Amino acid sequence: MANAEKTSSGSDIDEKKRKRKLSNRESARRSRLKKQKLMQDTINEISALERRIKENSERCKVARRRLDSLESENVVLRSEKTWLLGYVSDLENMMATTTLTLTHSGGDDENVNAEIAVGLDCRRGPWQHSLQSVASFKT
Repeated sequence: MANAEKTSSGSDIDEKKRKRKLSNRESARRSRLKKQKLMQDTINEISALERRIKENSERCKVARRRLDSLESENVVLRSEKTWLLGYVSDLENMMATTTLTLTHSGGDDENVNAEIAVGLDCRRGPWQHSLQSVASFKT
């Protein structure tokens, strides 16, 4: 009977070992699948981030070109503003001088208007703005 108990007990131990091996194998399989899924998710995330980096890089290039263009335009506009302010200042000086000349000389309006027209023609710049638009620009 000792042999029967031993055999029965040995069978139980073998069965426990077999179940343990199966459990360990299943656990290892789940672990490998989990690791494989984590690796695939990481690869997908890297791909998405690389795609976003490329898109943002392109947007940055477009924005940089636009900024460069606006800065160039700004330089031109500042130059034009400086020229126009000088032009308005010269016109104001000419008007003040003409007013003084008219007041002191009591001169003929046609001659004065002709002198003013000649003075204006000498100062015409590349923008050819009217006196009204130039005067409103100063403020």
